[in-house]
Amino acid sequence: MLNAHENPSADASIERFDQAYHQKGLASQRMYPNEAMVQFVLGLFGHLAPAERQTVRILEVGCGSGANLWMLSKEGFEVYGLDASAAGLSLAETHLAKKWEVMARLAVGDFTRLPYPDRFFDAVIDVVSLQHLNLKGTSAALVEVARVLKQDGRFFSYRLSDKSCMYLRNALPMIDAATVQDIPSPLPLANNGPTSFIGPALARHLYDAAGLIVESIQTFGRTYVSGDFVEYMAIDSSLRPI
Repeated sequence: MLNAHENPSADASIERFDQAYHQKGLASQRMYPNEAMVQFVLGLFGHLAPAERQTVRILEVGCGSGANLWMLSKEGFEVYGLDASAAGLSLAETHLAKKWEVMARLAVGDFTRLPYPDRFFDAVIDVVSLQHLNLKGTSAALVEVARVLKQDGRFFSYRLSDKSCMYLRNALPMIDAATVQDIPSPLPLANNGPTSFIGPALARHLYDAAGLIVESIQTFGRTYVSGDFVEYMAIDSSLRPI
């Protein structure tokens, strides 16, 4: 998430997630990894022998309590996790060690200033975390992702699309053309602070400006009992050749 001092609107999301971690612990988020992320990672690296996997560095931005990290570590990769919430990372560290007997290199940090060297990671993943940045923050974060990716690295992002009912409710207060101030109840995914919704065309524009090439976009939809429709995009991208 964005540094609150540079983007006050992001402070609401950070506070909401911190509160959830303190009140609900591991129950505040899913316990098991995102299926599309699993397919992405194993599609790229699943053929590697255990010794080769140990040389593959994977970063999750917005790792929260570690639902994706433990699987990546179990699969033998060198795993890093970054989050704005120290409370979330504390849960992740305990959860990974006690339940799964694995570890990851965890750090509190800011999407827009990743604390890693240039060309360091074979893959970077984001599962519903970048969506809590506004358009300016998203652009800055994508530039940072491009900086830390190896030349042949890949970036996976799973995020809400602009086909979701929450975005199509025109009456919601907006931060910019893609970002609502908050999703109110009883809509799905309510009360998580600023949330942005982008479609394929805007994604390609933002990625291109950051030096990334969108390789593919898959969409996943869900209709709730209430009739509310939510759509996610799984975006696979690579670094533009030098």
